[in-house]
Amino acid sequence: MKFAENHNQAAEYLRQAVPLMVKHNIPPNPLNYALWYTYVSDRVPELNIQLDKTLTTYGTCPTMLSEQLFREHMIKDEINGAEDVQASLISLINDLHEHAGDTAEKTESFNSILEESLGTLQQSEDGEPSLPLESVIHALSSHTKSISETARQFQERMHAAQAEIQSLKEELNKTRQDARVDPLTNLFNRRAFDSELEQLVGSNSDDIISSFILVDIDHFKRFNDTYGHLMGDKVLQYVGKLLKDACPEPMLPVRFGGEEFAVLMPGTSKEKASEIAEQVRQKIQAIRIKQKKSGEIISSITASFGVSQLNTDETAEQLVERTDKALYKAKDSGRNQVQISI
Repeated sequence: MKFAENHNQAAEYLRQAVPLMVKHNIPPNPLNYALWYTYVSDRVPELNIQLDKTLTTYGTCPTMLSEQLFREHMIKDEINGAEDVQASLISLINDLHEHAGDTAEKTESFNSILEESLGTLQQSEDGEPSLPLESVIHALSSHTKSISETARQFQERMHAAQAEIQSLKEELNKTRQDARVDPLTNLFNRRAFDSELEQLVGSNSDDIISSFILVDIDHFKRFNDTYGHLMGDKVLQYVGKLLKDACPEPMLPVRFGGEEFAVLMPGTSKEKASEIAEQVRQKIQAIRIKQKKSGEIISSITASFGVSQLNTDETAEQLVERTDKALYKAKDSGRNQVQISI
């Protein structure tokens, strides 16, 4: 997206954007500056509609939603353009590689023809070689061989270039993995959660309802000791998928650490959060895993849940601690249940 405002107009937009960010507890980073500068300029109506809905629901704009809106409305064309350039480059390299192979093949064929012609023309009618003509043909033959060798080397270089491009593509895909994503479950991790929770707590008010769930897989250490860590990883992945399916955006399911998961639920009451927790609990309880070697069906997987609703003037640490107490109450009461914090 290009900004064509003059200095005075840009300064006016900035004067409008900053108070809005302060009012709604929007972190003052470059991404948000661009987002809210665009908002007050009213140049992308769809962005304004989405931001207005977000403010109405949450009282702020959670970081994850800000990033999503930025990608969708601010740099979508740039992202698509970059992908197009990358695709074109790869296509070009593949095309050059194909042509290099054809060139080498045709050049080698031409060299053979010239060499055959040389053998014929080297004999005159009386059987004696014609030296001047031979010299010319020899030079042509040598030059043809040189071209053939050059083409062969170029083909090898293109092979190497393609291998390097493939390696770079793979490396690019790896670096695209967000540092805030847990590689096992593909959920966001504790780092992302802490950032979102701080912002949500900072913008908390009596008009905004938000809830929080803590999940702990029961007797997970015993499960790992009995069935092995590979089976344990499968359970973690499956629980992560259940949470992700049950908690669509803007809810934020994360791998909290080890066998613990958490869900931040902006705009959700503790009653609704408890219903979702109970649905997930039942699905976890229904998990059946068959061991390939023994054929044994594992059906002893359960989880305990603590649910709380964010109180006015409550800190992030207090919310987590209060929810953690509800979780331990669920465990102390026999596990495989949901407990709501008072």
